[in-house]
Amino acid sequence: KSQKRLRRLLGKKEKHRQGTDPGQEDERTRTKAMNNALRRLIFVPSSFVPRTATFNGEACLKSSAWLSRPMASSASFFSRSYSLQAGERSSSSQRIGFVGVGAMGRPMCQNLLKSGQDVVVCDTNEEVLKEFQSMGAEVVTSPAALARSAGVETVISMLPSAAHVERVFGGEDGILSVGAGELQPKFFIDCSSTGPQCSLNMQQQLGQSGDLTFVDAPVSGGVPGAEAATLTFMVGAPSEEIFERVQAVLVPTVGKQAVHCGTTGAGQSTKLCNNLVLGITMAGVSEAMALGQKLGLDPENLSRVFNSSSAQCWSTSLYNPCPGVMPGVPSSRDYENGFLTELMIKDLTSAQQAAEGAKADIFLGKLANDLYQKMQSDHQRKDFSAIYRFIYGGKACSGDN
Repeated sequence: KSQKRLRRLLGKKEKHRQGTDPGQEDERTRTKAMNNALRRLIFVPSSFVPRTATFNGEACLKSSAWLSRPMASSASFFSRSYSLQAGERSSSSQRIGFVGVGAMGRPMCQNLLKSGQDVVVCDTNEEVLKEFQSMGAEVVTSPAALARSAGVETVISMLPSAAHVERVFGGEDGILSVGAGELQPKFFIDCSSTGPQCSLNMQQQLGQSGDLTFVDAPVSGGVPGAEAATLTFMVGAPSEEIFERVQAVLVPTVGKQAVHCGTTGAGQSTKLCNNLVLGITMAGVSEAMALGQKLGLDPENLSRVFNSSSAQCWSTSLYNPCPGVMPGVPSSRDYENGFLTELMIKDLTSAQQAAEGAKADIFLGKLANDLYQKMQSDHQRKDFSAIYRFIYGGKACSGDN
């Protein structure tokens, strides 16, 4: 459709040029209109365009080279396709270490490889490591081995908890167990959800070890966002320069945007607030969906109303908890391969602790945490949206249990 619109615009411009005296129309008005049309048609990620660049639609139209391939490059941006062949590297590739390839880390690391980055993968799961090895990655089984990998400039970590992060860096076989003369990476981006204190501790610990930089960059978007490379990164970085370095690594290969939330720890604080909202709204959506079902309402129709009215939120439009309403989300696969209930409990508990330290009240957050904890004994490894079924007794859209 975009190509057809562009051709129509170009055709009209050519007819006008051939049959009308250009002096009869305000040239600046025509140029402005064409520029606006092109802006609507062409999408280029901001990270690909120099800050000093200016958009000149008239110049673009006069370029036969540009006209010969009007939509080839923009189509790839629309589809977010990184289809370099195995072993091929992008011209801007760097050697990156990646620690933790679980439910979130696995698709994130896969997207790095697909974009042409040279990746060294660290994990204890040998089956997953074999998979990455077949994709062209180098694999290691300890953080210390990763730290010694020649040429690694940056390390990204995606781990379940603060305790895991502390072991990866400060453990017996951790990154910092390697001597300064052998340590290769100097820049560390932690995408785990740990709470601000862990990030502050890591920054202090790495700062004592020389010219090492630690940045917290937890994510929002869940497994679907990790798979589609549409994650949002909440970055805690001590300077704009360091933030831009983080952004260059993560966007657009792993996510769609990065937001500079403040200095070290601010990314984690932002993530706590974000997941506080997420935990509360998922409980509310599940409660309303289960109630509607028991009142005889069709879950699909109810969801359609939610998504076109004031009840619309991420949990209704992108992560519906009712099985059968939405394909590709954890509720459609028995609440597997999603954001674990135990991790939501961890985040809500961290939010409560942070609130106590800040002398803030979070009444709904505490109630939501209590509900998720009722699921913990039997369903802690299920996605947190399973609260719909195991707390509220909601059924699948088909009527199956």
